[in-house]
Amino acid sequence: MSARGAATSAPSSQPTGRLAPTPSGRLHLGNVVAFGAAWLSARQARGRVVLRIEDVDVGRARADLAQGLREDLAWLGLTWDVETPPQQTRSYAEALAALRPHTYACHCTRRDWSGPYPGTCRDRLHRDGVVRLRLPEGEVTFVDRALGQQHVDPTTLGDPVLQRLDGVCTYTLAVVVDDIRDGVTEVVRGGDLLVATGAQVRLYEALDAPPPSWLHTPMLVDVSGRKLGKSHGSQAIAALRQAGASPDDVWRRVLPWLGVHGPKHLHDAVMAFDPSRMAHGSIVVADDRAEFG
Repeated sequence: MSARGAATSAPSSQPTGRLAPTPSGRLHLGNVVAFGAAWLSARQARGRVVLRIEDVDVGRARADLAQGLREDLAWLGLTWDVETPPQQTRSYAEALAALRPHTYACHCTRRDWSGPYPGTCRDRLHRDGVVRLRLPEGEVTFVDRALGQQHVDPTTLGDPVLQRLDGVCTYTLAVVVDDIRDGVTEVVRGGDLLVATGAQVRLYEALDAPPPSWLHTPMLVDVSGRKLGKSHGSQAIAALRQAGASPDDVWRRVLPWLGVHGPKHLHDAVMAFDPSRMAHGSIVVADDRAEFG
C-alpha cells in the first residue's frame, strides 16, 4: 500500500477550508481570529467549510465542550457545510504503517534531555516505544498567504512524536492525516503554529500528498507579550453572549485585525477580505473583557 493510499483525500472540486476547534475549553477571541479568517477565505473562494472536532487528546477533550463549541460557532455566523468525524472515532494505524520507512521507535523521556529532542534513538532499532518522524536535514520553504515566502528548518524542534507510548496518535500526525482525508485545501490557523508547519510539510511529503495552502493569523497577546487563550486572559464567547454582546459586537472588534476595515458584519466582509492586509505579528489586547463593556 502506498503512503498516499493511507490518507486518501475526500474528492472535491471546491476549495475547502476547515474549522477545527479543540474541545478542552469554550471558544475565545483568539480562536475567532483564526476561524473568522478561515471562513472568510473559503467563502470568498466559493468553497466549502468543514467542521472537525479535534479531540485526539483524550485526556482533555469533553463531549459537552464540543457541543458548546458548535453553539459558539453558529452564534457567530461561522456556518459549515459538513461536520466530519471527530478524531477519537478515526484510526491512524494505516497512515502509521505507510510512514514506517520514515519513523523510528524511541525510549527517551523528557528527563533525558533539555531543549529539542537530539535524536538519541534514531539508530538504536528499538522494537517498541513512542514513534517519532525522522526529519530529513534542510529547510522547508512554503508560501504563507499573509506573510509571503517562509523558510523553516523543522529539525530545530527535533523529530516529532507521532504516536505516544499508550498507542494514542498525537495532534501532529492526526491533523495532517485528517486534512488529507477531509479534502482540506487551505489551512488557516494562529501564528504561533507557523514554526510547526515545517514538520507538517514533511509529513505531507512522506504521505505522498499535496500540501494545502497556508495562512497564519496574528496572535492576541497581553501587555507582557503572553498569548491570550482559554487558559489565560481571553474572554470566552459564551461569556460575552451571556453579558449581552451580539455577534456584530464581536466582529466589529475582530474584523480590523483581519485587515477588513469597512464592513462591520461578518457576511458583508467576505469580498473585502484580503490576507495581505492582515495585521502581522502579535496584537496587544490590554483587557479583552473591557472591549465589550
